[in-house]
Amino acid sequence: MSGAGGTPGGTPMNRIHRFACAASSLVALLALSACTGDGYGTAAIYSPLVEDEIRVIMPANAPSISQQFRVAGNRGGRSNPSSFHEGIDIIARVGTPVIAAAPGRVTDSFMEPMYGNRVVIDHGVDATGRRTRTVYMHLDSRRVQPGMQVARGQQIGTMGRTGILAAAISHLHFEVHRTRGRRIVAPQDPHLFWADGVGRVTCFDPERPVDDGVFRTTYPVPCRESASR
Repeated sequence: MSGAGGTPGGTPMNRIHRFACAASSLVALLALSACTGDGYGTAAIYSPLVEDEIRVIMPANAPSISQQFRVAGNRGGRSNPSSFHEGIDIIARVGTPVIAAAPGRVTDSFMEPMYGNRVVIDHGVDATGRRTRTVYMHLDSRRVQPGMQVARGQQIGTMGRTGILAAAISHLHFEVHRTRGRRIVAPQDPHLFWADGVGRVTCFDPERPVDDGVFRTTYPVPCRESASR
């Protein structure tokens, strides 16, 4: 298709913009592929596009984060697809358990082309009056069905690389969505909601109770029993 003025592929500026977007996506993909399934205790840096960067503290025994939440705010806008990554990506091997980040009810469990196997959990309305949902994508398998109640830390599937956007790399794409009343708002940075506090990634521990009065999450992938293992 010709762009403005009959130039194939659009104007020079449009072509430069598309090239920049493609280059940004390639860099992100290379960074993702550089992480192995054996990585623990590290978290990728935030994109320069992110205005509200959170200091992330990773437990040494937690599977690594290869991409952070990225919504450009005033530095890119919806016209730049590389400005958006509405969750975090956690790296581990295919078949690694994926667990519920908080107690709730499964609303969706299905396969679709772009994100592969997906599970969505509704965590209800907390003391702030807001409803929260968590989303788990690129799963290799799903072990829950809509309507099921799940406990914090319960296995809901296994990590995989299903869906076109997984780029054949095993990882979990994890999102947190918050609402006001019936209105869905944009996904929010998962690092805002850890049980240990903002930016403090919290491993699930069945022996440790979490106050669910206000929505709080634990890591959606099990941590190793010991950081030294």
